[in-house]
Amino acid sequence: MYLNDNKPSTAKPLSRQGQIERILQQLSHQQLQDFVLEKALQDGDFRDTLLICFADLLSSDEPAEPKYRQMLANMTLRHANAEGYIRSTSAQHLTDAINKMLEVARKATTPTRETTDLCLAVISGFPALAERMEDPEDYIYALMRTTCITLWECYSILPAERQQALFERILQEYAKPVYLDLDLDSALLSLLKDWAKHDKQRQRACLHQLEQLLKTVGKDHWRKNYLLEQTNSLLGFWKP
Repeated sequence: MYLNDNKPSTAKPLSRQGQIERILQQLSHQQLQDFVLEKALQDGDFRDTLLICFADLLSSDEPAEPKYRQMLANMTLRHANAEGYIRSTSAQHLTDAINKMLEVARKATTPTRETTDLCLAVISGFPALAERMEDPEDYIYALMRTTCITLWECYSILPAERQQALFERILQEYAKPVYLDLDLDSALLSLLKDWAKHDKQRQRACLHQLEQLLKTVGKDHWRKNYLLEQTNSLLGFWKP
């Protein structure tokens, strides 16, 4: 009986993760550092993810929202055509990239301030993005839901003063009629409704803002009825 040296190997092939782990075990620190630096300089989406994930290493006390606004503006430019418009295929790639940033921001290792500042930058950028992006699949609507869920997850671990600041900022955004135009207002109002549930002063602020929005509707009966429904929904939710 002879051994067959040509017998094909029955060893299970390495998974993609296994292949990466094997490579990482053999790379020197300098090789890995050089690769990450080169990749970050060449790939804007990878660079943005890296900056979010390890933002706390920069030890900066400056608000991160302006940085993330610029980051999102650069991402938008990368996915726009020569006329500055984002077609549906590019819109999917752009929103996938933003979703990946939000996934990183939701990790426990990401500083909460970085997460909230990224979310606020994303929300405040929706009106401008909607003007220049083809969106038959409602990518912006889905992004708004994800972003608001991420803020809701952060809220409970914030100190009281930062909770109040976040409430006021979302109320400020909700006050802009453009969110109603884009059908994005309900996600913002859901946050306000929940965060004001046990705070009469916040409830009054929300109702006052709805009253102000009602004054802007003119003869638009649909808007008027919609805002009245929203008001009644809040009152019913907050009812003792």
